[in-house]
Amino acid sequence: MRRREFCFGLGAGVVALVGKHWGRSALASGIPTTVPNVDPRSGYTPTPPGQFLFTDLRHINPGDVGWVLPEGAHVPDTGAADPPVRAIADTQSVARGVRLVAQRATKEGPIQDLPRHLIHDGDLYRSWQLKPNYPPGTDRGVSTTSPAQSLTVRYGESKDGYSWAWRDVSEIPVSDITGIDGITFFVDPHGLESERYKCLYCAKVLSGLPALWAEYEKVHPRHRDVRLRPDYLYCLFGLVSPDGVRWRPIPQHLMIHKSDTDTAVYYDEWLGKYVLYTRLYWLNRRMIARAESDDWRHWTPVDPIIWPSLDEPFSWDVYLNGRTSYPGLPEHHLMFPLFYRRLTQSSEVHLLSSQDGIRWDRVPGGPVLVPGDPGSWDGEFIGAGRHLVPLGKDRIAIPYFGSNLPHKYPQGAGPKEQGTGFASWPKGRLVALTADEEGSFHTFGVQVTGQELRLNARIRRAGEIRVGLDGTKGRSATDCDPIFGDSAAHTIRWRGDPRLSVPPGKTVSLHFRLRAAELFGFEWV
Repeated sequence: MRRREFCFGLGAGVVALVGKHWGRSALASGIPTTVPNVDPRSGYTPTPPGQFLFTDLRHINPGDVGWVLPEGAHVPDTGAADPPVRAIADTQSVARGVRLVAQRATKEGPIQDLPRHLIHDGDLYRSWQLKPNYPPGTDRGVSTTSPAQSLTVRYGESKDGYSWAWRDVSEIPVSDITGIDGITFFVDPHGLESERYKCLYCAKVLSGLPALWAEYEKVHPRHRDVRLRPDYLYCLFGLVSPDGVRWRPIPQHLMIHKSDTDTAVYYDEWLGKYVLYTRLYWLNRRMIARAESDDWRHWTPVDPIIWPSLDEPFSWDVYLNGRTSYPGLPEHHLMFPLFYRRLTQSSEVHLLSSQDGIRWDRVPGGPVLVPGDPGSWDGEFIGAGRHLVPLGKDRIAIPYFGSNLPHKYPQGAGPKEQGTGFASWPKGRLVALTADEEGSFHTFGVQVTGQELRLNARIRRAGEIRVGLDGTKGRSATDCDPIFGDSAAHTIRWRGDPRLSVPPGKTVSLHFRLRAAELFGFEWV
């Protein structure tokens, strides 16, 4: 049975739900053991994938040089030859002439009532929001200093992602907290039925500070937020629900931490743990940190994992994490973090990818989302919401928000427009494996799960792609009919025959030869 996990998160008082489907695996036979096929701790045994995307290096074998005699016989690289021989380098297995390039999103909006975070669940798009209720005349958003009186959970749904219906579903009394922020919800496939839906939020604590500070002092400085002081403390708190409608609070705080603006939580089936992405503040700079939990109530200290690099402007921040995964392929861990430019108070969104959700790389190619034209509703400041969802039959999209004014522009100093829209890509086309001229690489071994092979690729008029199945007679790259043009479903044929000549269940390595082409992924059908 396919298991599902839904997560929903937000910043600045808006909560969203994001979806994950655990029925497929990122794993392929031969891939490095960074991501094993079976985790003995969780007992999670993934099924072989049918779709393969190039968001990182997991399917690209680096290869190596071999040494052969002039007549082609292999020469061992250990032991002395007697008499000495002249070896010739064989470089056919080495990946070369290809590079990963993040693709720029297409923007549309603003779209009325579109939440910053949503999921696609069956035939519906769904989202949740959490609204703090403060005494009349005291609500200043996350800067409020008056104690909150209650929290209202709102639920919204849409059939097409564009038209939304919202209703209040629960109100939870609270006391001695204020400045509610960093809110996230998720549907937990692992926990108790009575706590299937979970909410985590950040709040400034107004009482019991000495005991909290004594607890926080036990945390090593590398896990601490430099903004917290004995008289200025924030905690993460939780709500749980059996159905997403009836909510109750967790009495004890979950962690002492200021997780303002952006928080993401999900249950990682491979790790067998809950994972949290949050903000950390060091050297007056915003960065992304990560924590884990076995039971959602007790968390490890946060570890910083992503921050501005030394070759970037010293005034940059990594402001939001925008953590998500590819729809239907939860093993493809993705982030759409907001990079904040303090000098202009503007922003841009980049794409990061990871094989395990712990170690992350920025995908080359520059930002995938940038502000619009000056004066437009998103012309100065933008950020990505959560989650990446199917949009129609041939697109994937993530909500994004924007403003026509710089981020910290004084309130009341000018007419401020802001809204939410969709940033979208053609299905499967977040990242291209690009060959500007000639390129070649082999995949790690992948298990065949179909009868034919199809490519999602865009090929220039003077280019081509050929694919071979290593070790399979009549199915080499030389035997392959070249493909041309732009299609999400190029069928591969060898001398006119699309049959693989490989039985399902067998592991094969694919050999790709590209010229002036962009390869986004491949699929067994």
